[in-house]
Amino acid sequence: MQRPISRDKRKIRKAEEEDLTTDEKRARALSVPISVDEIINLPLYEFNERLSRCHLSEAQLSLIRDIRRRGKNKVAAHNCRKRKLDQILNLTDEVKDMHDRKFRLLNEHEFLSGECQRVKDKYLQLYRHVFQNLRDPEGNQYSPHQYSLQTFADGSILVVPRAISSITNPERKKLHPPGRKE
Repeated sequence: MQRPISRDKRKIRKAEEEDLTTDEKRARALSVPISVDEIINLPLYEFNERLSRCHLSEAQLSLIRDIRRRGKNKVAAHNCRKRKLDQILNLTDEVKDMHDRKFRLLNEHEFLSGECQRVKDKYLQLYRHVFQNLRDPEGNQYSPHQYSLQTFADGSILVVPRAISSITNPERKKLHPPGRKE
């Protein structure tokens, strides 16, 4: 059996009224001729023009201004939350980028440290090789304890007695060949 149509209409109205916000219910109760969306979203000059065209009571005007103020505040709060979320997402991306950069730099540092050690080892081998094959004018081998090699930026190398080497260039710690400990 079918229900009477009038009962269905009441249910639909009741469901519509349940979906209304508090501001919409209050505006309907005072018979405000402007929709709540228009009250909130109209630009100020259009809003004032609409108000001047309608003959509204003080209660209606007060309610409309409250609705507009609260609506604008809701929009501002929503935008603020959205901005905050955007900032959090941007900062999260920046943190991820920084972690990736740190990882790359650590890998690069590890590689360069290995390269540095390899160059130092090679330099030590070269230093030893030079002293093994280097002879004075009389054909005697130079002693690495009495002489050191001084290298210059232009790539030239000079054999210098240790006493002179430490006097002429005290900031260079070439008292002993590289890799040797006192």
